[in-house]
Amino acid sequence: MTTGEIIRNRRKELDITADILAEKIGVSRSTVFRWENGFIEKLPIDKLVPIARVLKTTVGYLMGWDDKQVPASGAEDGYEKDVMIFFDSLSENQKREALNYLRYLASSEEKS
Repeated sequence: MTTGEIIRNRRKELDITADILAEKIGVSRSTVFRWENGFIEKLPIDKLVPIARVLKTTVGYLMGWDDKQVPASGAEDGYEKDVMIFFDSLSENQKREALNYLRYLASSEEKS
């Protein structure tokens, strides 16, 4: 299943219209439909997190990397919300650096 199909299925499960999703993430309705129908295959990275938030899921699920449809219970009350607030305030270069650092931390943790 493609990312677009996953987005469409999740949106419909939550009874969210393409208009509402588009408005909440700052794109046009037609852009949402083009993602969902595969006319635009690569979603901009800066739209994945907002889409996941609106659809109450994770980026990993949208991308097909994770089978878990919803974040772990209580995740909204933990670090995730703070991390996203700080992450959203970063420049594009800072976001890349932050992601690289998180990857480094995750990989060094696995080796321990």
